[in-house]
Amino acid sequence: MQIVDHRLKPGWYKASPHHGGALEAPSLLVMHFTVSGAGAKGVADYFVSPTANASAHVVVGRAGEVRQVVPFNVKAWHAGRSVWRGRPNCNDYAIGIEIDNWGRLMRTADGQVRSSTSRILDPALAVEMTHKNETRPCLWEVYGETQMSALVAVTRAILAAYPTITEIVGHDDISPGRKSDPGPAFPMGRFVSLVGGRGDAPALTRTVVASRLNARGGPGMQFDTLGVFLAGTRVEVLYDSPGPWAQVKGALAGGGEVTAWVSDQYLA
Repeated sequence: MQIVDHRLKPGWYKASPHHGGALEAPSLLVMHFTVSGAGAKGVADYFVSPTANASAHVVVGRAGEVRQVVPFNVKAWHAGRSVWRGRPNCNDYAIGIEIDNWGRLMRTADGQVRSSTSRILDPALAVEMTHKNETRPCLWEVYGETQMSALVAVTRAILAAYPTITEIVGHDDISPGRKSDPGPAFPMGRFVSLVGGRGDAPALTRTVVASRLNARGGPGMQFDTLGVFLAGTRVEVLYDSPGPWAQVKGALAGGGEVTAWVSDQYLA
């Protein structure tokens, strides 16, 4: 996959009418989910429709299909109200990638796992996790390996063509509280590892360097402590967003495994 004249080859689809002015020297790559089961083509068709009033640069489907609807040197309308490191209006300096994914799911009274549109889904596609900006766990759709491989290929091409990009973040990082995508099921740490070319990167692990590291129910001191990780414990990093907190899974002191949030500065 390569980028020619700011278009993915292969991957270019058709131009969306929903875009802004020139995007010069982008510094940020923002990951989104679509809250859809329409596939890359279906979402791309929506973005090019006259009524959408929204767009992203690229859509990546569950089966690995890729569609681009805004050239990378043009501002897409994906971020909305947003700020990153004190700089507002992320559309002005960010490339946006939409990943076809239902995001938040629910288990209804009949025991079925359903999407926000009440579509019945395979329970194997759901994982219970707590969003870093929330306090209670819920179900989220997992991201499949075929889709992740396509996403890694697209991202590598973008970073090679636009070396001014220095950070990869989620929509929930630049619009916390307002947006929840790409959600806790998106393996940000592993994704960044794969993009960097570090082998197959089945999991990103780090080592606890504090003598005792509190495992909390959410990303902040206000969340309850679920237990303690001891120095030297290897933990799997599930979500390592830019900021002071990381979501990890590992063995607690005294036994038992937990998924929890820890202060990132105490992981090596």
